[in-house]
Amino acid sequence: MGQPSQPASNALLYCTYAAFLIFGLYIAWRLRGQTAGQFLSANRTQKGVPLALNFIASGECRHAVVRPI
Repeated sequence: MGQPSQPASNALLYCTYAAFLIFGLYIAWRLRGQTAGQFLSANRTQKGVPLALNFIASGECRHAVVRPI
């Protein structure tokens, strides 16, 4: 398989952007009745191990490594 053409690449990108926009709007619509206090009180509800695994999977841990000089 070769590389897709420029118009095909753009179509794929913009369809992906549109899907994320629709998904974000759907989530916002579902949570529209929630107050700011309720939203903020939902923070820190994840336990340590799943949070650590998400941190590792996101790749952010490679930026936090201190290298010796």
